[in-house]
Amino acid sequence: MLRFILPSAIGAAFFLFPVPQDGGVKVPMAILTDWVLAVAAPVLPIAVVILCIVSALATIAYAMTQPGPSESATEQILRPGIAWTLLRVAGAVSAVVIFWEIGPVWIWGEDTGVTVLNDLFVPALVTIGIACIILPFITEFGLMDFFGVLVERPFKALFKVPGRSAIDAIASWLGGSSVGVIVTIQQYESGQYSAREAAIIATNFSIVSIAFCYVIVAFLDLDAYFLPFYGVLTLTGIVCAMIMARIPPLSRKADSYLVDGFAMDREATQAPSFATALDAALSKASSAPPSSKIAKGVAANILDIWLGLIPAGMFIALVGTIIVQYTDFFVILSQPFVWLLTALQVAYPAEAAPAMIVGFVEVFLPAVAAADIPAMSTRFVVAVVSVGQLIFMSEVGILMLKSSLPLNLVDLVVIFLLRTLILLPMAVLSAALIF
Repeated sequence: MLRFILPSAIGAAFFLFPVPQDGGVKVPMAILTDWVLAVAAPVLPIAVVILCIVSALATIAYAMTQPGPSESATEQILRPGIAWTLLRVAGAVSAVVIFWEIGPVWIWGEDTGVTVLNDLFVPALVTIGIACIILPFITEFGLMDFFGVLVERPFKALFKVPGRSAIDAIASWLGGSSVGVIVTIQQYESGQYSAREAAIIATNFSIVSIAFCYVIVAFLDLDAYFLPFYGVLTLTGIVCAMIMARIPPLSRKADSYLVDGFAMDREATQAPSFATALDAALSKASSAPPSSKIAKGVAANILDIWLGLIPAGMFIALVGTIIVQYTDFFVILSQPFVWLLTALQVAYPAEAAPAMIVGFVEVFLPAVAAADIPAMSTRFVVAVVSVGQLIFMSEVGILMLKSSLPLNLVDLVVIFLLRTLILLPMAVLSAALIF
């Protein structure tokens, strides 16, 4: 009982329990992240740059000195394949150029390189590190099993996924989208989810945190409408997840497990109760790995994500931001959305259309693109759709691609567009009712 209660209480406290902070509410993990960002602010940008350089050099050196096959953890981290190796090298070059302001200003300037380094990947470095350390407290000692049994039936009926995925969703809502994706990856790799279930959970439940939602709403000057916004976002997100789970490409993913021979029988033989949930939690807690094994897993997980996600994401986010700021590429690409927004009678459709697709690069870019639109209702639509799209390559997209999740780039593009098309009419209707 203590092996279940004590670690689970720590994990729940960090990820799931909001506390008053600075006139609002935050979870302890967010408070700790903010404190680390404030204390270590002078050294974190150079830490990200050094990490990118180490990632590129170590990957190249390992490939040159260890040509033979290997099944070690080092092999998985430092032999990512040609495409990911090139991305790591490009990310290292990008980090160096940004930090030391090399070359033209449109690469390393305030609206491009500085934003990518300081506003995206410095927080990502800290958030991912802290999240990986705390995650075992909610995944290894029975907390997910406890809640999973209680909400098994409604989650199966609504989303075709196990009840334990509710923790993935809550971790995202309160801790951040990358936290939710990391939980899903860890659960998939331990055999708790099938390939189809993991793909559905990662692409439908990994929403940005409530705190970041408020940042977007405030940037769009919609502070007074935050509660209606979040209510609409939650409702449309539920409807979107119900639809996405039942259509390709997610519905066609295999119900196979990454861990051979593992397939939990989740068909409940009796109505879920506190007693059955507690039994499941205690069973999990009794088989929890020793702390030394957990610590090794945490260290490997942090290094894998830091060395793989941050350099590749650095390059992708920089290129995407430059394209948004200095070209008409997304304006041209978004032309079909001009027609769709016009048909839906959205004000300023030409100005809003690019905001429908730039979120694939970075979740905050739609707010930047729509900030000057006069119509409050249109800005509201952009806020709901951009947050509800979920897939953005600067962080969660690249995290999904480099993981064992059964998702490729084509899948992510299709899922992003489908979510946009499903969310948009609901967001427009909601805005019409509110405004």
